[in-house]
Amino acid sequence: MSTLSAPATDTAIPAFDLRGFARRAAIPAVLAAVIATVVIAAGGPLQAFADAIRRAVDADPRWVAIAAVSELLSFGGYIALLWLVGGRATERLGLRESAQVTMGGAAATRLLPTAGVGGAALTLWALRRTAMGTRQATQTLMTFLITLYSVFLMGIIASGTALALGLAHREGPLALSVVPAAGAAFVLLFHLALAARAPREDATGRFGTAANMLGEAVREGLRLARSADPRMLGAIAWWACDAAVLWAMLHAFGAPPSLAVLALAYFVGQVGNTIPVPGAVSGGMVGILVAFNVPADLALVSVFAYRAVAIWLPAPIGLVALSGLRQTIARWGREDEGLEPASAEPASTEPTPAEPTPAERTRVAPYPVTVPTLTGPFPERAVPIAA
Repeated sequence: MSTLSAPATDTAIPAFDLRGFARRAAIPAVLAAVIATVVIAAGGPLQAFADAIRRAVDADPRWVAIAAVSELLSFGGYIALLWLVGGRATERLGLRESAQVTMGGAAATRLLPTAGVGGAALTLWALRRTAMGTRQATQTLMTFLITLYSVFLMGIIASGTALALGLAHREGPLALSVVPAAGAAFVLLFHLALAARAPREDATGRFGTAANMLGEAVREGLRLARSADPRMLGAIAWWACDAAVLWAMLHAFGAPPSLAVLALAYFVGQVGNTIPVPGAVSGGMVGILVAFNVPADLALVSVFAYRAVAIWLPAPIGLVALSGLRQTIARWGREDEGLEPASAEPASTEPTPAEPTPAERTRVAPYPVTVPTLTGPFPERAVPIAA
């Protein structure tokens, strides 16, 4: 497959500006300190915030440590799943490279001033740099995301159904259980219907192409599930261990609700990621918890602490991974240009041919000579020509 070389700006990862990050972080920190002072002094309607701050001061450090370990295990699951899905598409995406892409994406999302370079965008960019075509890289990323978010949808369905049917303790409105579960079931069935639909070769336009690619992504995800590869558990670990951070924080500051309420608040709150409003995720989680009779101060401090761990704990590790990813991308580029042998290519076991005699050199015969490929950034290849 021939591809055109990408522009130089597409192959560079911006460097981390420590001073710029410090300036951007200083403003929220000062505002938080001012708000905390006003809240404590005001009391009255703001008492819930004051109580939340007091709970934070009395946090159990053991549960905070459990939360930190859970978040690291969550990223371990993400790495394992990307290794599985990406490794089936290219030999270049092994365990180390998958870790670099995953943690580098976490750093890019949280620390780099270029807000458009998020985790999914960096993953797609890295897949393209493995010498995949744009379509294959997009298909691989879609398979990964479909597999990952199928667990997300099933989590909403399971928790909402358990609360609606009374299988778990519920002290909240029935609609908050039924509506999210029904919505998640609809989205899941829609994607399964796309998978059952035969791909149309004559599909044109963005909708037809997207439908074919989504259907293929679901089918590939189902094939991965049937393969029983243990790395498939990474999809469950990503969500379960991240939700365990919220569960641990509820323990650190008080007592958590039932697991079904916790799961519903966590998964429905994550839907806020699709809303371009700051605080949508935290607000959704707090709202669901409070609706199911969790004390407002406990919900506030637990969700804010969860967000702090989930967002900032992976960032320092991601900085190291981002640097390693830049080196990996540069190595792939040198391999594509033929400047160094591909690391994934096994050494040849064929014997070296003997040096031809002077009499043999006088005969005209085809022999291999390396000439550069002119259609894209690929290694040189041997073609037979006459002497």
